[in-house]
Amino acid sequence: MSKDNKTPQKTDPRAAARSVAAKQSQRNNKSKKNRRWIQLAVLAIVAAIVAMIAFVVINTRSNDIADSGPLPSSSNDFGGIVLTKDGIQKDTATVDSVDINNLRKSDTDLPLGVETPEQASTNGQPVRVTIFQDYNCVHCAEFERDNADVLKKLIDDGKITLEIRNVTYLDQSSPTFYSARSANAAYSVANQLSTDDFLEYQKEIFTHQGQGGLNDGEIEDIASSHGADIKSDMKDGSWRPLVNVVTSESSTNGVAGTPTVYADGQQFNTSPDAFEDWVNQIIEKKQA
Repeated sequence: MSKDNKTPQKTDPRAAARSVAAKQSQRNNKSKKNRRWIQLAVLAIVAAIVAMIAFVVINTRSNDIADSGPLPSSSNDFGGIVLTKDGIQKDTATVDSVDINNLRKSDTDLPLGVETPEQASTNGQPVRVTIFQDYNCVHCAEFERDNADVLKKLIDDGKITLEIRNVTYLDQSSPTFYSARSANAAYSVANQLSTDDFLEYQKEIFTHQGQGGLNDGEIEDIASSHGADIKSDMKDGSWRPLVNVVTSESSTNGVAGTPTVYADGQQFNTSPDAFEDWVNQIIEKKQA
């Protein structure tokens, strides 16, 4: 009976060396790749930190607003933009400037400049609708959506004058200060446009509410599409001191949120779709 003879295999030293070198190369390549990924991750983190710092610095500077400032021609004494059938009232303010350190207090239970129902009933003027609003406020956008056309018709018919006061309550939680920037823009637009054109501008601004806030260029483009050039006022923040004063005075004089709506001193307290009937009752009573 025969046996199978197995011849021992000889190890090729050169092949073994090549195998060791190949494995070492793989390990080196893997190590290089890992280091590269780590470097890229570190660079990405550094870039994000730099961008965040730049964002904070830029926005901090953009909100470094002077304590006092002038009033635009489109503002009354209380920072209100008053729209009538004959146009936006101009140069009605009796003060040249406002100061955040010298806030005014109403001598009634109503906000500054809002007449009591008794005073309004004998003033011989159309019903004054005053709206405290914030362009970043979802409820203000709802009120605008339901009542923009109603307000426009009442103004055009001479039944009301509309006073708009823009406040910035929502900027407390906004890193872009959109409420203040859009309020600043509104004065600049009102300086240049008719009542109807301003109302159309505002209607469009409110359609962008809830999308994170428009940047200055986008606000400027919307204003331009309605016929107003506001780039200089946006760059300089021309009316931001006034915006701050209007916000503070509104808050300290009983305006707790937005929208807050008055008609001849009577406050509107129901749902936006009930506004038309409510204000028409006040108009009819005054005309009786």
